[in-house]
Amino acid sequence: MTFALRAMGAATSLGAVVQAAAAARAGIVRASELAQSTCLDEVTHERVALVGHTAGPLTEGFEGIGRLVQLAIATLVDLEASAHGTWWGQLEVFLCLPRSLGQGTNPPRDSTDVAQLLASRLQAEARFIPAPASLHLFQEERGGTIHALEKAMALLSERRCDQALVLGCDSLVSPERIEAQLDARRLKTPDHPVGYMPGEGAVALLLERRDPARERAAPPVAYLFMPTAAQEPRSLDAKAPPTGHALEEVLATALARAAATSVPEGSLYLDLNGEEFRAREWGQTLLRARDICRVGDWQPVIPAMSFGEVGTVSPLVSVCLAARAFARGYGRGRHALILVSGDDGHRAGLLLERGPLLQRPLTVIAGGVQ
Repeated sequence: MTFALRAMGAATSLGAVVQAAAAARAGIVRASELAQSTCLDEVTHERVALVGHTAGPLTEGFEGIGRLVQLAIATLVDLEASAHGTWWGQLEVFLCLPRSLGQGTNPPRDSTDVAQLLASRLQAEARFIPAPASLHLFQEERGGTIHALEKAMALLSERRCDQALVLGCDSLVSPERIEAQLDARRLKTPDHPVGYMPGEGAVALLLERRDPARERAAPPVAYLFMPTAAQEPRSLDAKAPPTGHALEEVLATALARAAATSVPEGSLYLDLNGEEFRAREWGQTLLRARDICRVGDWQPVIPAMSFGEVGTVSPLVSVCLAARAFARGYGRGRHALILVSGDDGHRAGLLLERGPLLQRPLTVIAGGVQ
């Protein structure tokens, strides 16, 4: 069963959805020094600034929950612009947040309490979004984002709502988050090149059931299949290198669900971010999957190269990039597969199918692109 992606919104280091996808396609990167976050260079024994992907003026001067509110409101404004005139029926909202929301606060606060405060701030400030029938909170990093999509699609299929708004927010560049990442030696530093650059962002997706009559008037951006999931017992949290078994399972299941195991063309969105264990797992997955599908021929895309590591929001950023690639005509084939690897061993595959609205192919003409 597939669901219609009606509209998208985002706030990233490269801007809103349309601008961010175009900038990433062009190879533009806006990484910068994090003035408030430094590390010790073991060669020079001097403090040097860390490098990350911030949302610039949008979050400058904000900390903690204030930073996430800024990202979320800008994302909902972007969503509302593309969803103009499409709000109808009963709406359910699914809010995806990091599990460490209370980390670094003084005094320390319960993560769930902070999440509830953030949700109430969003409901108070986003008056342009219809009041939801209910709001669901997920705080399980990448896995929570996938669970939110699963829950949203389940409620849509059961006709318990007409539309589902999935919103993810995360900021790994916040000073209160940086220290823990440094202690775990996960960040890219002068003496640790196999780490990631922290990023931040928010993404919102508006989902509906497939409705032929409604789609004739306003075709959706793309179609989403129900996510496939598996559990990898050997993971970062388990302090054991993953083997690729679970990732191979979700890859094969997702492609089989769309009858795409023998399809030679498609786009593959990977959440590789510079960490060695992720690259090793993907290499092992490719070796295991070569006998069951032709995914090695698909076009790989690594969003972290453009946005840094965005944690909870990572799967949704990939959805936006894949949908915009379809809309602009440079997405390969009819499908895009997003692979998700959580630190807790949760593995998932999210498949998108090109929407029914065929875009006019780009034509190079004198003086530019038409």
